[in-house]
Amino acid sequence: MSAACWSVWLARNELVFDRKWPKLSSLVFLSKTRALMWIKSVYEELKVDERIWWVCPFRSWRNFKEVGLSGKFWCPPCYGGVKFNVRGVACEDEVWCGGVLKRSDGVARALFSGPFKAKDSFVAKVGAIGITLDMFFEMGWKGKCALFIEVGSLKVLNWLENKGVRPWLMFPLFKEVNLRLSLMGNVTFC
Repeated sequence: MSAACWSVWLARNELVFDRKWPKLSSLVFLSKTRALMWIKSVYEELKVDERIWWVCPFRSWRNFKEVGLSGKFWCPPCYGGVKFNVRGVACEDEVWCGGVLKRSDGVARALFSGPFKAKDSFVAKVGAIGITLDMFFEMGWKGKCALFIEVGSLKVLNWLENKGVRPWLMFPLFKEVNLRLSLMGNVTFC
């Protein structure tokens, strides 16, 4: 869903700023391509049949229960809570981070995506957590509902839980995240 929204947003910007009218076929193609690249970068162990992907994306990984990957898909937070899925992606010389905020019923409420000044995806994931906390705070939801942040990286989760294993070059970034966490109160990482 977020890949489709992002594609529509970029097409809208081209329409407004560059006066380029996008074709519906190219919009669908870009949405599916972004979604496929997102899935491949986030779930490296997930087997996606690209031939089926273009016809029916859901069926391209339909046998995920058979291969034991049922825990790799989005699951909703508890009732009344919201969940932010954050990711950092490094590809060649570019690093990007992004996130999607969803309610307990799965409806997307906010999203962000963009380049991040970092050398690897792990730094971008930690930066995405900081952006997530800022967005949640600015939306005025602090204290109104529980916040769950799905990081998608065991290494970053380990850094968040154990201060002693954090890379020393990332201490300033973790200091900012810890400051935001102290302002937020109850945040759960998964």
